[in-house]
Order: sequence, then C-alpha cells, then structure tokens
Amino acid sequence: MKLQTPLYVIVVLLFLVSAAYAQEPVFKAGQSVYVVAVKSSKQPDLSTERKIKDEFEKHNSFKIATSSQSADFVFLIFVECEFNQVMFNNVGADVEDVKSVAAFVVSPDEYAHHKNDLDDLRDKALWQTSENNNARRTGNLPKKVVNKFHEDTAPKKL
Repeated sequence: MKLQTPLYVIVVLLFLVSAAYAQEPVFKAGQSVYVVAVKSSKQPDLSTERKIKDEFEKHNSFKIATSSQSADFVFLIFVECEFNQVMFNNVGADVEDVKSVAAFVVSPDEYAHHKNDLDDLRDKALWQTSENNNARRTGNLPKKVVNKFHEDTAPKKL
C-alpha cells in the first residue's frame, strides 16, 4: 500500500507535465500581425517598420494586419539609432544607423492599454528579444529579429 501512494503521485505529476506541453501554441501560421516600429525618441520609424513587414512577408507564415484591432498579435520594435557623419567627395552628410533594437510581441489589447509604457509592454510580452548591431552597422537587424521570432515560435517537431 505504501508503494502505491508514491507511484500515484508520480503518475499525476507526469500527467500534469504532459498536459502543459500539449497546450496550443500561442502563434499559429495564418494569424495576422500588426507591425509597429518606434525610435527611442518616441517617433515612428517607418523605414524599419517597412523592413519588418517585408521580412514577415518573405516568411509567408503570418498576414500583415492594417490595424492593431484586426490583428491577432502586435509585433512592436523599439529602435535605438546613432547619427554618424559620412564624407563623400568632400561633402558631409548625416547618416542615421540602427544601433540596437528591442522587440516585443503583445496582444492587441495589451498594446492598446500599454503602448506608451515600455516596462508594462515588456512585462506583458508573449515573446521578446533584443539585438545589437555589429560595428559595421550592416542594417540587417530587422531581418535578424524576424528570423529569431520565427525560429522561437515555430512548432517544434518531435
């Protein structure tokens, strides 16, 4: 009789662990994503936003939503830029380079309620990452972040 009690506990624990792994994934192919890119100055970053959308379209897993209300989730990326001066033929030009990014995926409701509070968005994130650009500032951070999102959220094959 004493042997049955620990065995029962083990069976129940195994059942609970297997049930946790059997839950539906948060992200599924065909869902819609609303993309928002914001500079650290709180200004929209339409260039980075376009690059993120292009990368999502290349993966062809999620549809691009035209509003947060029509989306299944919001992909929000905060961009830290640095300004450099580039000389070409004795003419100087200021160039804005992406230095680092922080990306969060939140529900549309969480985005609507907390879009002005980075800490709350980070706490409510369903997925998040941060990336720094290399010294050459190759400009491939949007691609890198979207690829990482797809790698992390794709259903795992057994």
